[in-house]
Amino acid sequence: MGSSKLSVSLALALVSSVALAACATIDSTPDAPSVTQNDRVSAARQHPQILQQFGGAVEGPLGTYVSSVGERVARAAGVPGQCTFSVVNTDVVNAFAVPGCYIYITRGLLAIMNSEDELASVLGHEVGHVVADHAARRQNTATLAGLGAIIAGVATGSGEIAQAAGQAGQLYSLNYSRDQEYESDDLGVRYLGATGYNPFAAGDMLRALGVNDELAARTSNRAVNATPTWARTHPMSADRITRANANAQATGATRDNPPENARAYLEAVRGMIYGDDPEQGFVNDRTFAHPGMRIAFEAPSGASLTNTPSAVIVRGQNLQAQFSGGALQGDLNAYAANVMRGVLGQTPAQMGQAQRGTTNGLETVTLPARVQNSQGQVLEVVVTAYRLGDRAYHFVAVAPQGGMGAAASMTRSFRQISEQEATALRARQISLVTVGARDTAQSLANRMAFDTFQLERFLALNGLESATALRVGQIVKLVTYVR
Repeated sequence: MGSSKLSVSLALALVSSVALAACATIDSTPDAPSVTQNDRVSAARQHPQILQQFGGAVEGPLGTYVSSVGERVARAAGVPGQCTFSVVNTDVVNAFAVPGCYIYITRGLLAIMNSEDELASVLGHEVGHVVADHAARRQNTATLAGLGAIIAGVATGSGEIAQAAGQAGQLYSLNYSRDQEYESDDLGVRYLGATGYNPFAAGDMLRALGVNDELAARTSNRAVNATPTWARTHPMSADRITRANANAQATGATRDNPPENARAYLEAVRGMIYGDDPEQGFVNDRTFAHPGMRIAFEAPSGASLTNTPSAVIVRGQNLQAQFSGGALQGDLNAYAANVMRGVLGQTPAQMGQAQRGTTNGLETVTLPARVQNSQGQVLEVVVTAYRLGDRAYHFVAVAPQGGMGAAASMTRSFRQISEQEATALRARQISLVTVGARDTAQSLANRMAFDTFQLERFLALNGLESATALRVGQIVKLVTYVR
């Protein structure tokens, strides 16, 4: 949880396999592609803010490696030296491009890749969006600022809006059309073939994204499609994998071709943080704890937590909430009122009376409000703020009228943790191991830094379809604790 956040809304487009088969072509490369200087200048201005909102850039050897692969793809796309590639410090599984060919990929997405080919497939897809100028033709491009988006989500029943809302953040809604996605898929496969990568990596990457999403749903006890992923930020269906493989076959490539620089890729991600960055705190089931700030809280039963660089999103059946904080200037009552103003924006509201109290020994202010949507539905909005030294922390909770009781246990659970509890919170990282003659998928999975779903996580992390897919001498990834 840092100073700001950027999250991406979700889209899901289902199409028939007949239509997909008919569209399997790679003859869509634009003539004389280029990136305009105006777009580059505009993207350069946005770049620092985007990096900040995503938790900062992951630099050093990993950043350099990703940029080198991206430049190889850019040359194949006809835009050499005209793109900038950045790894951003969030475990959200995502990648996106902005006009000017600034391409962003998260470490969360890098973690589930297993070859340079798969990395190139994602970067190629994003470059394809830029080269084909899809930004100018997007179905729906929007910027939403402030937590008021949570209100919009609850008021309209749009979970996607509510899930993507973030304080002081911006929402880049990359809702590409089906045809635009197909065109970028086609271009991405073409770039893979032109650079010597295996074009089948595109379909493999899409399959890996689907497996990861299903596993994330199981491990967090939520419905599939409830968190952002690259495969759904860009409209996706299972048939899209079939189409990508058809495109790969059309290049003349075969699956017998070994992955390009698989070991180089694995070495590049060795030691990369997996999951939550300690600077952003840790989510463990329904509990959030931050070792540096020495705070913790627990979400209501049945709710899920999503950690971002600047806020923790809480999603329940009839509750949307967000937890964040900042420097305390003035008294806590003024702080809570300022948060509420940022939430409501221009939305007409019936304000309630602020209530002072204490929670686990901390000074607390609770500020309620009510708003009404266009259908006449009344929504409750509550800001609960806490003083901890010279900082304040707060929840913003939104629920239908009468539904705010679900948030009570959460707001009462906020507390300061001991130094011993903070020390026990440990970061995870990607480690590599070579499969030995006595190793099995289960024995290796037992070494993973998780208490549950160890085998399933191990298989998904390494792109393995079954526990029998291991071979002696194979290099595989493990998630281990940072020592």
